[in-house]
Amino acid sequence: MRLKSAFTILELFIVIAVFGLLVTLGVLSLNSARMRMRDAQRLSDVSVMRAALSQYWFEKATYPASGGVNLGQLGTNTDVFTSAGFVEAKGATAPIYLPRVPTGPKVNEYYRYHGGANGYSIRFQTESDTTYGKANVFYGHASGVDQSDDEK
Repeated sequence: MRLKSAFTILELFIVIAVFGLLVTLGVLSLNSARMRMRDAQRLSDVSVMRAALSQYWFEKATYPASGGVNLGQLGTNTDVFTSAGFVEAKGATAPIYLPRVPTGPKVNEYYRYHGGANGYSIRFQTESDTTYGKANVFYGHASGVDQSDDEK
């Protein structure tokens, strides 16, 4: 009499363990890719804001004054960047440098602007290592991006 061939319980456990390991590695890889994607969005947003602030400075020889504001946050009236500085969208007048001030890629994440006549800083925080360094708080200025919160 011939025995039927079948998988043993041990073989099934090994297959399930290998499958679980592959799924775990896939999820970790996906999370890492999402962090890098959000960081790329942050760097792009700061670059766009720096370009708009440069245009503002070329026309006015100053930067919008602010003791510190979260750009685009509800209640801060900083939805649009115009010749009057950061203003609420319904009160926007020409010229408009940024028709929509970017907010961070995560919910309730905002870029913090602090500026004066001679310089500004835009605060943002990365989740992973970037070309600027390890995951940390960075500041965008007219002169570039670094970890100094001085208005430059």
